[in-house]
Amino acid sequence: MQNNGYTPGMIGLVTHPSTRSAAGSGWAALEAELDIWQAAGRTAIFWWRDDDAIAATPALDRLLALAEGIPLALAVIPGRAEPSLAERLGRAPDAAVLQHGWRHINHAPAGERKSELSAHRPQSERLHELRLGRERLRSLFGARALGVLVPPWNRIGPDLVPRLPEIGIHGISVAGPRQAAAPAAGLQAINTHVDLVDWRGSRAFIGESAALGLVLRHLRSRFLGSVDAQEPTGILTHHLLQDAPAEQFLRRLIATVRQHPAARFVPIPELFPAP
Repeated sequence: MQNNGYTPGMIGLVTHPSTRSAAGSGWAALEAELDIWQAAGRTAIFWWRDDDAIAATPALDRLLALAEGIPLALAVIPGRAEPSLAERLGRAPDAAVLQHGWRHINHAPAGERKSELSAHRPQSERLHELRLGRERLRSLFGARALGVLVPPWNRIGPDLVPRLPEIGIHGISVAGPRQAAAPAAGLQAINTHVDLVDWRGSRAFIGESAALGLVLRHLRSRFLGSVDAQEPTGILTHHLLQDAPAEQFLRRLIATVRQHPAARFVPIPELFPAP
């Protein structure tokens, strides 16, 4: 694994904030983290994924206004997508479309974690649905629809992964630090690491402190090489659930990344180049 500029001994030259007795907290800690990356001659790259898009809605309008000028990956549910979404994205040049499964329907037996694409059904059936979804998105969004799969609930059967390139899918995105940049031949993985929704509680924003903690944890792990340093730090939102505090957090995060010379958001097609 490449380490993106980090070499053993560098910590002695560039002290990482997590090693200091007074590293700061909150936004000051994030800026200190990015300063460390800058001093090491490295750039902290970010990407932004938003899930469950179906149609043009006021919530989507707010998301796109917030993301203006920032690359955004919209995970669209193909089997439920409406033409109004394609029309709205025609006015959003920085938004790319990813494939969010087929219809985002749970097929897991009672008592198991929700999943649309796990091995509870025949592989051929799941592949057929994903092929239909790929065709549906291309018909609605054209070249804006990238061959990238976002499995609903971030779960997919391992048996399905190596078959994805056969149906035109060359990228996959789930949750957590990736275990491999290429989980199968012809397939690239880039995940998300900072989910802003409190799924086990209020289903609202997890809070500024918790969100910043997740950002810092992934950045520091990348810097120190305990996770893949080449994987961008992924921010995950759900516009249909997004509240004002989450928008406020995103506004400040975007401003921080834009203003710091050692940080940037990456265009989505650059992350998932077509083979």
